[in-house]
Amino acid sequence: MTDILKHFEHPFPYGEFSHNLFDDTEFTLRFELGGEDVSTDRPLKRFIQAYDRAAAVATEVFSDTACLWMLSSVYGDAEPRKKRLKPFKLCGLKKNNFQYLGAVSQKGNPDFDEDDDEVFRHWDAAELEDLGQLREVMWLALGCELGIRPASFADIYFVDFKKGIVLYAYDDRGMDVSAVRKEDLMSLYKNRNSWLLEYGFDEMKTVFEG
Repeated sequence: MTDILKHFEHPFPYGEFSHNLFDDTEFTLRFELGGEDVSTDRPLKRFIQAYDRAAAVATEVFSDTACLWMLSSVYGDAEPRKKRLKPFKLCGLKKNNFQYLGAVSQKGNPDFDEDDDEVFRHWDAAELEDLGQLREVMWLALGCELGIRPASFADIYFVDFKKGIVLYAYDDRGMDVSAVRKEDLMSLYKNRNSWLLEYGFDEMKTVFEG
């Protein structure tokens, strides 16, 4: 498999970030964002809660991060789509702010039909100015499923490569925060315990309290 993280010095034991950090990594917290008590019939209310929670967690986990990166991935043909980075311009990130990390073939991925043409996952990365810019990008990540605009349909990961921490808000429903070292998530586990997803809570409790 193509190692898209080879461009960075990091302690992650894998070559790219998965869609399911909670199941695929050892030390991960999964947060409930929109919540079952806020219906999608109230998309603005649901988005506001999801955004506020995600921004609060991101601010806490990256409070002392010296160098914060945003990685974006999209699926497509062998060549990446030219306009894939256009939504990020609204956040002050121009095309020349990004570096293209490469493409990962999805052959063997059960989510794709083997009879179809080969699909690739294309990765781009940009260093963020600060947490304020992270919050701008977070808007793009959370709004697409609810019809909130502007939005991006890319998978967006926020990363502290030095510490080995990655945050992935997959949509308005939830968000994973994963770390190479358990101690880097302990305060977050205690401070935001009530926001952790009920499904999987016992597993998180075993990992972080056991």
